[in-house]
Amino acid sequence: MAVVTGYTGTRASITLADVETLMSSDSIISPCEIPASDPSAVCQPADEIVAHLQEHPEDLALLPAGLVEPTVKVLPVDGADLFGGPGARATPYSLVFPLQGPPEDWLHDPDEIRTVMSLGDSCPDRGVAHAALVVGHGWDWIFNGGTAEYVSVDPNPVPPNVVGNGFNIVDAVRTGNEGAVAALVSGADVTIDDFECPVVDDFTINDGTLFSIDPAVLPRLRDTYGVDVATLAANHLFDRGQAGFLETLEQFAAAEISVTGAGLDLDAALEPALVERDGLIFGIVAFNQIVGSVEAAPGVPGVAWLNEENIREAVARAREAADVVLCVPQWWGGDTPGPGAEYHATFRGDMRDYQAQMFDAGCDHILGHGTHWSGPIEIAAGDEGGYRVTLVSHGNFLFGQSWSQQTQEGVTLELSFRGTELAQARMHPYIMLDQAQANLTNPETDGLAVLNRIYESSGPIPATAPPD
Repeated sequence: MAVVTGYTGTRASITLADVETLMSSDSIISPCEIPASDPSAVCQPADEIVAHLQEHPEDLALLPAGLVEPTVKVLPVDGADLFGGPGARATPYSLVFPLQGPPEDWLHDPDEIRTVMSLGDSCPDRGVAHAALVVGHGWDWIFNGGTAEYVSVDPNPVPPNVVGNGFNIVDAVRTGNEGAVAALVSGADVTIDDFECPVVDDFTINDGTLFSIDPAVLPRLRDTYGVDVATLAANHLFDRGQAGFLETLEQFAAAEISVTGAGLDLDAALEPALVERDGLIFGIVAFNQIVGSVEAAPGVPGVAWLNEENIREAVARAREAADVVLCVPQWWGGDTPGPGAEYHATFRGDMRDYQAQMFDAGCDHILGHGTHWSGPIEIAAGDEGGYRVTLVSHGNFLFGQSWSQQTQEGVTLELSFRGTELAQARMHPYIMLDQAQANLTNPETDGLAVLNRIYESSGPIPATAPPD
């Protein structure tokens, strides 16, 4: 039995002792089909529990694990997680109930579960590099973030007409648990990072918006964060010109991190990154909409542009080789720069058109980036059954922008698959401290700030139709 709550429910984990207390006080829904010496007064037929939690997201329930779907949220029990990464799945799980001849769709096979962790926008220059190399914390410190809690949320005190005026900013402090971020993101079966900037030996630490990255980042990205794939379809890849772009491809190859969305020509940029885990193959493709980088073309090095022709070709290649296809666009909803173009948490402009094109081409899920603000998320029924998820943007990750709460906070997105079927789409909130280091926030308290902002910008879950 999985312990579940509604998707937007505030509970994020639970202890076995809490479950037992709830059961003894008839405060948790259980399937009426499960015999008990003291039957719960709040039992419901198992196949009605998901719908109930969609209407009452703060309620808790026991649900046969085989009936779990992404419109509800599974809670780890004392760290054991039926739908978590390999380590969490291997932790002994206690909520097992004997039942003679259970329905086949109730059954749970842990060997079928795979997880994908998707990180936010990463460009570890500016505040990140400053903390590592000027302040002297070092790169290992950058990648050793733990947990944090908020002290206060206050208006940004900068004068009118200065970036940040009109926004709140968070004052937060570390609460220990060093390495918690790395443990979370490396604990998935597959980890994907949206990496936006050139990696070159002659990097500099920048104050502006022309970026370059110390190659020492890449081994930490691979070994500490467990990144398997970096998506490079982004607007800053040519900040060091074509030479810097070409060196970036070489740096990732030397670090043995697979890339997609960029290459020596259009053909290479459209090639998917493929990751196999115990017989299940994930195919990842990426596209950029934002002005700044060179558009890959025949004979022209660059990044894969977000357009229908490229979507169809890249997804077709991935679909041919992979069981699950993930599309990773960097988008604003239009390619015209200007105030407000970047920073928003909405489906805007042509995003809906491209979402439809990606799904029509054969994408299973869309993991978006580029707006530097988290949200919205959409979990909708697929055309052929099951569910598909779209996250417009995760927010900043290794990217220092301290002028607003929206740019300080972000989420990683953990997708759990039962075979090829999406079973969970859980978000893990964090805050960037010192414009440099990601630290996890409690999703039941301070982390609710970013989660609620995502929910408020999203339509109903599950979505039956795009909101107006």
